[in-house]
Amino acid sequence: MNKIDNNTILDKYKEISKLNIEEVYTKYNTSNSGLSNSEVNKRIKEYGKNIVIKEKNRSILYFIINAFKDEFILILLFLAIINFCLGDKLGSLVIILIAIVSALIRVCEDYSVYKFNKKLKSKIVSTCSVIRNNKEVTIKTEEVCVGDILVLNAGSIVAADSIIIDSKDLFVNESVFTGESIPVEKKITNNKNIDSIFDIENIIYMGSSIISGKALAVATNTGINTYLGYMGKDLTKQKELTNFDKGMKNITNMLIKYMIFICLVVLVIDGIIKNNFNEAILFALSVAVGITPSMLPMIVNVNLTKGSKNLAKKKVLVKRIEAIQNLGAMDILCTDKTGTLTENKIVLQKYIDVLGNENLNVLEYAYLNSYYSTGMKNIVDRAILIYGSKHNLDNILPKYNKIDEIPFDYNRKIMSILVKNNNEYRMITKGAMEEILKRCSKVQINGKNKELTKELTNKVISKAKEMAEEGMQVIALASKKESNKVLVLNEKEENDMTFIGFVAFLDSPKKDVKNVIEKLNKYNVKVKILTGDNPYSTKSVCLLAGINSEKIYLGSDIDKLSDKSLSKVVEKVDVFARLNPIQKERIVRILRENNHVVGYMGDGINDVPSLKESDIGLSVNGATDIAKESSDMILLEKSLKVICDGVIEGRKVYGNIIKYMKMALSADFGDVFSIMIASIFLPFLPLLPIQMLFQDFIYDFSQIGIPYDNVDDEFIKSPKKWNTNGISKYMIVMGITSSIIDVIAFIIFWYVLGYNSIEKASYFQTAWFITSLITELMIIYNVRTSKHIYEKSNISPVLAGLTIFSGILTIITPLIMHKITNFHFEILPFNFYIYLILLLVLYFTIVSIVKRIYIKKNHEWL
Repeated sequence: MNKIDNNTILDKYKEISKLNIEEVYTKYNTSNSGLSNSEVNKRIKEYGKNIVIKEKNRSILYFIINAFKDEFILILLFLAIINFCLGDKLGSLVIILIAIVSALIRVCEDYSVYKFNKKLKSKIVSTCSVIRNNKEVTIKTEEVCVGDILVLNAGSIVAADSIIIDSKDLFVNESVFTGESIPVEKKITNNKNIDSIFDIENIIYMGSSIISGKALAVATNTGINTYLGYMGKDLTKQKELTNFDKGMKNITNMLIKYMIFICLVVLVIDGIIKNNFNEAILFALSVAVGITPSMLPMIVNVNLTKGSKNLAKKKVLVKRIEAIQNLGAMDILCTDKTGTLTENKIVLQKYIDVLGNENLNVLEYAYLNSYYSTGMKNIVDRAILIYGSKHNLDNILPKYNKIDEIPFDYNRKIMSILVKNNNEYRMITKGAMEEILKRCSKVQINGKNKELTKELTNKVISKAKEMAEEGMQVIALASKKESNKVLVLNEKEENDMTFIGFVAFLDSPKKDVKNVIEKLNKYNVKVKILTGDNPYSTKSVCLLAGINSEKIYLGSDIDKLSDKSLSKVVEKVDVFARLNPIQKERIVRILRENNHVVGYMGDGINDVPSLKESDIGLSVNGATDIAKESSDMILLEKSLKVICDGVIEGRKVYGNIIKYMKMALSADFGDVFSIMIASIFLPFLPLLPIQMLFQDFIYDFSQIGIPYDNVDDEFIKSPKKWNTNGISKYMIVMGITSSIIDVIAFIIFWYVLGYNSIEKASYFQTAWFITSLITELMIIYNVRTSKHIYEKSNISPVLAGLTIFSGILTIITPLIMHKITNFHFEILPFNFYIYLILLLVLYFTIVSIVKRIYIKKNHEWL
């Protein structure tokens, strides 16, 4: 799309903002009945689907090109070109073969990832409400057309650039464009001076979200013709680089530095000291290939994809594949109690007045309030409506006409409707008990209104506390008679009300929740409850779930604490009640500042700030659109058990990635270190460049099975933060350990087997080709687990099979290729293999000792 001048865009939206409702209907060929199905089909054909950034279908050619653009593959190809220029054509061929095999394996895996993620994304669908054929219907966001009438409520994401034709207390979050999280009020008409596009009060933009209130709006632009499309922004933009991303980058940089350093050392030793620069350059390039972990991109991708597929089987859809590792690193999970600790199937249990007597008026008022409230019905509304319908309360609806409402928001924690019955206008308000109480001046007792004294207030609070302690969720109701002059409600009317009574609900704890909490604790994941509910019902449920609720902090307590004080509180307290969205976000932020990896599970608009602040945002498939957009993973089932499975999978993914890195780097470093030692003392190269390249190829092949390996239960039990600081130390320790065996092998080859002259160089090189590669393969068995060789650790059949096959290939390669002159292989005598077995026994003994010391000193192995 051509870049459009900002002034042109502003002028375009200014003109739209000047239209009245009739002019809007005329311009966009629509009406208050919405579009017909035939008109929708026609417009989709004309304008295309409502997609800002069209995801291109990728052919396999795209993945082939992309694989060869990887920096490790490019290094190999560069080395091959230099080798060819220096006359080593066979060496160049082997390097190219290694690069091609590595790239093709990555192509297969990346293409598999692409197909899998495409299938996954088809299950994650954003929807919106529109009016079509005079009915409100829910459709996919991509099906919205110009002229559609959008029905917007708190939690909705605006599906297209639109002009407002009706609204009530509408506040919109435009931070996707402006970066400002403060909600902006929007109205039917624009009364402001317009200096920028965001000054227009009656235009809302695709990608912004509704914080509170409700509205009807006509879609004026869709897809790439929206402001979001002009700006080229993506609504699903990624979070900042994770520890995983940074760790991968650090590894790459570290390897390149090591490669350059070691190549220079080899050049100095073989080029300057031995005065043979051509051979030194070829050998240095081979060393560079040896230390380049060409399988790294493939191993990482396969691990993450395998984790994503396993999570999908366990009802977790991964939006951002890198987040899998964060899930494994998580040590604190913050969540509400509803739907996680409880069944999320609340049932209305009581409708009582202040004296505790069952009162049908209370139920009727609750039913009217829930029935006439617009927007997404919450679980409380649904419970009231289900109960009311079963008891024929829908019969009272014809007596009432709805006049207006003030929608619910998370700051007021109440919602009000204004209804007309005969000639009487009445406001009915329901919400959190403390919020209702502070707006009341009277109380209804036995049908009569009395002054709300301190004594009666205490009685109300006592009754609510009594029900809450039984595990019930308590909602209060109030009423106020209005004059016929008040036809439009505002928040100022929500005062001087009469307290009517309570409705109480029960949401039973899940049967297995205590076991799941214990399992999460076993895996060192602490569950903290962050809820807007009252502390009494919260405590009752937490006790049944086995969560420490001895001390509960309220939102009002949080506001009194400095960040420093709160940082101490969040470490000791596991339950927080009566929280608003800002208080939840603050707790998540403080926990992260305390060096925790924090997961947050939420499904409402009030959870969005915390979902974005957390390391790993989790929402459910039935969540509001804005909550799903803000999350990293979507759970098809709101259950702690699913999260527990995800934590285990995340740790397995991390385990196998770090396993490969430590295997590859320690083996490569050990070989290169041994080569440096041998180059100083031997009159010939310990390995020819072509032999070294072939050796590297066989070893890389053996490691394809690492993503499919099992991980020890002991490893999974603790959170695994991505940390590359220990890799360098591990590489040096285990590399030098391998080099000790190599030096002993050199002594045997030189003094015992008599490979101590230029004429016997090919025998020495063949012997070390086999010895070095076999010990490298044995590194796999040592590094993959912290257990010792005699302890049981369940290696996967795939990895075991590939390792054994590579070992056999190592033994038979010199036998098969000894007649090919360029490879310089020899057939070795039987006694060499006796010494090889002895070297392997010695290798396992030394590694066992080093492993025990390393774990004791560093308190970890992987």
